[in-house]
Amino acid sequence: MNSETKNCQNCKKDFTVEEDDFSFYEKMKVPPPTFCPDCRLQRRLAWMIGTRLFKRECGLCKQNVISMYEPTAPLVVYCHKCWWSDKWDPSDYATEVDFSKPFLLQWKELLDKTPILGLSVDSITGDFSPFTNHTGNSKSCYMTYYSANNEYTSYGFYLVGNKNVLNSSMSINSELGFDNKNSFKNYNAVGFEDSIESMDSAFLKDCINCSNCFGSANLRNAKYVFFNEQLSKEQYNEKLDNIDLGSHDQYKYWKDKTTEHFKSFPPKPEFADRNANSTGSYFFDSKNCQEGYEVVGIEDSKYIMLVGEPPVRDAYDYVHWGSNTSLAYECVTVGDGASEVKFISESGHNIRNIEYSKLSTGAAYHFGCVSMKKKNYCILNKQYSKEEYTILREKIIKHMEDVPYVDKTGKVYKYGEFFPMEFALHSYNNSFANFFFPKTKDESLVEGLKWYEEDPKEYPITMPASNLSDNIKDTTNEILKEVIGCSLCPKGYKITEQELDLSRRLNVPLARACPFCRIDEKIKKWVKQMRQLQRECDKCGSIFKTHYDKSQAPKIFCKKCYQQEVY
Repeated sequence: MNSETKNCQNCKKDFTVEEDDFSFYEKMKVPPPTFCPDCRLQRRLAWMIGTRLFKRECGLCKQNVISMYEPTAPLVVYCHKCWWSDKWDPSDYATEVDFSKPFLLQWKELLDKTPILGLSVDSITGDFSPFTNHTGNSKSCYMTYYSANNEYTSYGFYLVGNKNVLNSSMSINSELGFDNKNSFKNYNAVGFEDSIESMDSAFLKDCINCSNCFGSANLRNAKYVFFNEQLSKEQYNEKLDNIDLGSHDQYKYWKDKTTEHFKSFPPKPEFADRNANSTGSYFFDSKNCQEGYEVVGIEDSKYIMLVGEPPVRDAYDYVHWGSNTSLAYECVTVGDGASEVKFISESGHNIRNIEYSKLSTGAAYHFGCVSMKKKNYCILNKQYSKEEYTILREKIIKHMEDVPYVDKTGKVYKYGEFFPMEFALHSYNNSFANFFFPKTKDESLVEGLKWYEEDPKEYPITMPASNLSDNIKDTTNEILKEVIGCSLCPKGYKITEQELDLSRRLNVPLARACPFCRIDEKIKKWVKQMRQLQRECDKCGSIFKTHYDKSQAPKIFCKKCYQQEVY
């Protein structure tokens, strides 16, 4: 089939369905989408919580626990121990299919009454790092999100395999780090951005295999470089003797100074290695992957984001997770042996043929289920024989065509579309969708979306951030007793003992902003990486794609010119 232009139900803009896209939809046995790629992404991201955590009661053990769901959300939420236990049976909430009303409405009614997992963590993380979410195999971690395999790491998003890392995001296999973004295999690193296999340095951008360097960009295999000036070891140490990054004022001064310094250097235009016939940003080891953003090991796929656990193949419109997943369409937080899955959220661990479900684990053939585990051939949490399931599934699909769900703004949801945003369990302003597609409260409510009003006075503030000691050396353990007023929002926050100890070890200042503001600031920068813009090379004049706009990089080279200039 040739490519075809369609008009998006949501934004009313035209978008193109390519010939290869039709082949994928035929393989998945779904109709082509009626929403454009951006609106499909927004719809999925509305089901992903951002950096917020809340206190609420577990619906089973009645203990006060930490949850990703707002305390006002009318849901049945279980703590991770109770949800994974055998103390309850999701089949008890089973519902017969009612062909007098839209199927997706029936699924939403099931969702509202069936217990769901309060935090997406494994047992190790839940026991040893309870203030985390979408995090696995982590020990002594605090407020880490969409992360795994970390130790003694706090305040960050997308952290993998780190130890003793603080206030950093997009950091992988690094140790002793502070205030880093896109850091890979670094040691004793402060203020790094897009730097690899470097150590004992501060404020580096686009650097590889460097040590004892400060405030520099585009270095390769360098030592004793200060603001891109090569020095002797003695000269370099003399420079550093006059710098104390443990002072908040000095830290801010040098960070601002290096940020301006970096603007005179063309940044690496594309972060992509070992790929074939692939496009996107921060994509690696991939083949035939189009529009891949922050992905590794993807093959024959399109519109993929935040999938860092390979392999993944034959997937479209897929956000977060991975790990041996194939034939996936319109999924969010799905992985670990998932195959032939579509329109599902937060499901995995050897699942197959799952549709329109949430929290399906270790099973096959679910349609419209919630929290079902290790039971096959289930519809609305009721188990059927294989023959009954097959017949009823086909009948439901036809019913979804004939009696579709229509949302508050008139958008029509037949079989083949992901869940409506108005069904999302998180308020729009607390979801990842709001990072990519910001809305005001009024705009959200008009579209039938939820909005959460926080109580900033939940923790009474005992001192403003401006009263913190300028230098970490002058900070005593008495600070652990204080509730500090965030310099950026009305919230109060506390300094943890682990944070104080690591700040002293690294000789870096305590943050003047609450953890949410710290993490969100880096996520907002990450969002700008998840795009492609057309730029003109300032050296050869060729047109190419990069995630940098002119405000971020006034001067930029294409990949070929950058390699000639830097390597």
